[in-house]
Amino acid sequence: MNLNELPMIIFTVFAQMSVGAFVALGVIHVFGIPKYGRDTIERITDPAIYAIGPTLVFGLIASMFHMNDITNTLNVIRHWDSSWLSREIILGVGFAALGFLFAIMQWFKLGSRNLRQIIAAVAALVGLGLVYSMSMIYASLVTVPAWNTWAVPFQFFATTLLLGSLAVGAAILIHMSVRFRNGENGKAKPVESAPEEVDSEGSGGGVSTLVRQTKTQAKKMSSEPLSPSSVDAQAGVAIIRWIAISSVVIGVAIFIGYIFHIVSLATGGPEQQLAAEEYQSGFFFLRLAILGVAAVLLAAFTFKTANQEFKNPKTLTILMVSALVLAVISELMGRSLHYDTMFRIGM
Repeated sequence: MNLNELPMIIFTVFAQMSVGAFVALGVIHVFGIPKYGRDTIERITDPAIYAIGPTLVFGLIASMFHMNDITNTLNVIRHWDSSWLSREIILGVGFAALGFLFAIMQWFKLGSRNLRQIIAAVAALVGLGLVYSMSMIYASLVTVPAWNTWAVPFQFFATTLLLGSLAVGAAILIHMSVRFRNGENGKAKPVESAPEEVDSEGSGGGVSTLVRQTKTQAKKMSSEPLSPSSVDAQAGVAIIRWIAISSVVIGVAIFIGYIFHIVSLATGGPEQQLAAEEYQSGFFFLRLAILGVAAVLLAAFTFKTANQEFKNPKTLTILMVSALVLAVISELMGRSLHYDTMFRIGM
């Protein structure tokens, strides 16, 4: 592991996972609402929203340790018109702010649904711009041939979609498991749904209204029981199954992408050939092996849930969470290899 670049490894991977999770949630809403209804999809996906912000904040904090003086960040953003690094910082802050705004509005049901959808769409676009800016910081460096290639944007977006999808799938499944256990044990009863929209001019005061809304929403999401035959369970299993299938496809694409990238490096100049040698190490093959195990777990998950009801959440949760953890480890290793291939022309 390249410990010298550890802050940037953590930042890029976890920031991309946050963006990918936001995009995955958007795709679920677009395709899930027409089939299962908005209320069902929101009950399933809302808990996953609130893990995106802390993940991005963690990545941003880690990136600060890469600078000798954190105050230099303010100087960096002044060159937004010519620097991909400046754009990355601006888009990162913008994505975090928009994501936080959407999470608050979604939690308290503030504003109209259309307004929340617009903010979510803008946040997703800003997030994708963030990932693209990250990749171009490296891909635009002609002095580093191993980076000055299509492979960097491809790898960054692959990490975004893979980890983001798995994070959403794990969050949904964990929450569904809690609801299933509550229903199985008979310890929880459905609570009254919170008002769909909050009246900002209603009585009781703004702060007290938000506090009551928070308690109601939290109680509802954590304790509402779930039965295997319910619409929520059927929709949740279908969504997670598609996430598993999509993640396996992305994993295969990463393998194929590496083949073309390594062949290109091996047939290039001296600096490219040095970079190609980094992909002949045991560290690289371990990275691929871990990713392969994650794919196997996802395949097992897909097989186990095929045409079945949500009857054994514990096993399914272990499979999905284990796949997420292994994928995160694998992508961290892959990002470390990315920095290991920094061989400059003439140096």
